[in-house]
Amino acid sequence: MGFRLSLVVLLAVAVSCSRERTSVAVDAALLTQVPADSVIVGAMRVKALRGTAAWKKMLAQPSVNAQLEKLAAETSFDARKDLWEILWSTDGKEPLVFARGEFAPMGLEPKIEREGVQRMSYKGSMLLGNEENAVWFVNSSTAIFGHTAKLRQLIDARDTAKAGPSAALRERINALPPNTHFWMVADAAAMPKLPAAGGGEGDKPQNAMAMNFLQNLPKLLATVRTVAMQVSLVDGMAMEMTAFCADDAGAKQVHDSLRGVVGLARVMLPGPQREALLPLLDAVEVTQKQTEATLRARLTVEQFENVQTVLQPKPGSKVAD
Repeated sequence: MGFRLSLVVLLAVAVSCSRERTSVAVDAALLTQVPADSVIVGAMRVKALRGTAAWKKMLAQPSVNAQLEKLAAETSFDARKDLWEILWSTDGKEPLVFARGEFAPMGLEPKIEREGVQRMSYKGSMLLGNEENAVWFVNSSTAIFGHTAKLRQLIDARDTAKAGPSAALRERINALPPNTHFWMVADAAAMPKLPAAGGGEGDKPQNAMAMNFLQNLPKLLATVRTVAMQVSLVDGMAMEMTAFCADDAGAKQVHDSLRGVVGLARVMLPGPQREALLPLLDAVEVTQKQTEATLRARLTVEQFENVQTVLQPKPGSKVAD
């Protein structure tokens, strides 16, 4: 009897391990650090991105490579090979950036050697930065960047139960497909309400269209409950953004507004960028399914590379520190 029971357990484990993942892999060490009052959470899965053509093209840009070289010289890690995942969140007021990677070799203490960076100890935790912004190295593979006062609040609350994101956000995260490289979820119902936009209309028709959209944005967002966005760079680019609304009528309003935004973007595109970016707008599809309004776009490898070329910094442009 004991042997049979053990065999059944082993078979169950084997079956569960052989199932293909149906949702995006989220680093639990990061997700559990996210404050429960976060209204937006997003991520970039760096480790998964390294095998894509888009990542290699990005690293081939001199300005990007120079910035990463500078970061490697000032710290104990190289983001090009030591960074695994970046996650960010906000409660509508305070942004936080979370990172997982190999921040210190051989278990040594992480370091940042940059002018003005101080080592600050708080309740047994190490902060590197100044009284305005700092990095809290939770351990050698987990770091959190934000305003120093906010990091101290996180340290104060570290012994309490870490609920992570709300149930509404977790539901959207769990529904993201496994091949997602960039994702964002938002609890629109919990976000601070936008003030009504004022001001007069411009003399150009597109200015009037943009002002009309901004004036109606608070009313439009009032019907949205949550939003989920995902981008995959497996083969070219596939992007999808869905607004989950309170009712069908609200989803219809969002659907019509998204179509209007796409049309407005086509009118307002600067001339030099029009040729490369129009294929992106041409690829956009806006649909509605009951209480959901979805915007999708799909670019081939060649089209996406053209878009990257247009958007990348021009030679000689200043790289921010």
